[in-house]
Amino acid sequence: RSSAAVDYALEEKSECHYVNGTQRVRFLDRHFYNQEEFLYFDSEVGKFIGKTEFGRKQADNWNNNPDIIENARSAVETVCKHNYGWMQDMGAIGRKVQPEVVVSVMPHEDPSTEQHMLLCNV
Repeated sequence: RSSAAVDYALEEKSECHYVNGTQRVRFLDRHFYNQEEFLYFDSEVGKFIGKTEFGRKQADNWNNNPDIIENARSAVETVCKHNYGWMQDMGAIGRKVQPEVVVSVMPHEDPSTEQHMLLCNV
């Protein structure tokens, strides 16, 4: 019998995707258990979507809970657009950096072939 501790990781990732500033905003709220995504909310769909059996049950519960679903649906305004304004005020929006590009030929293990692979690092 082992007495070793077992670790389980529950993780939530909230993402805001912006197109043309805040003209089009998509909010994703993704839920993972041990690195497997089991549930997510997509503002373009307007509801939680389960990706596993457990996730589908949870999605059904959360989609039928008025407080939870309304909170998720309002996140484009209350989280994404709010944070965009804050990031704009801090100078993080619109900052452009010239990319550095390095292209190199990958060494080939078979010298008899004439095919080469290029590696592009940006």
